[in-house]
Amino acid sequence: MANIKDLDIEEEIIFNLISCSGEGRSLIFEAFNAVKKEEYNEAEKLMDMATESILKAHNIQTKLIQGEAAGQHREINLLMVHAQDHLMSTILSQNLIKNMISMQKEINQLKNELKNK
Repeated sequence: MANIKDLDIEEEIIFNLISCSGEGRSLIFEAFNAVKKEEYNEAEKLMDMATESILKAHNIQTKLIQGEAAGQHREINLLMVHAQDHLMSTILSQNLIKNMISMQKEINQLKNELKNK
């Protein structure tokens, strides 16, 4: 059975995973809103920041997986499931928003062409 100190470390790892994932997701949606306002440089910066946050979360996940593969078995609890779900949905959001940003740029260009006619 794990002692209290081990549980604190485990919770800290899980909350870091959730925090990095959540920060990444927030930045992704901020980037999309910037593109809607035709603030392309800002959107690119936000997407880069989001990628950094997601990479931090992914690195935490990778260390957990490597530990598991090395025989360091952890008790799976609802908090860990939530953290994994958070990361998965953030990565999915990143992939979808990248495509949506491309589409929004085309929409913006078409709108501007129509305004200038």
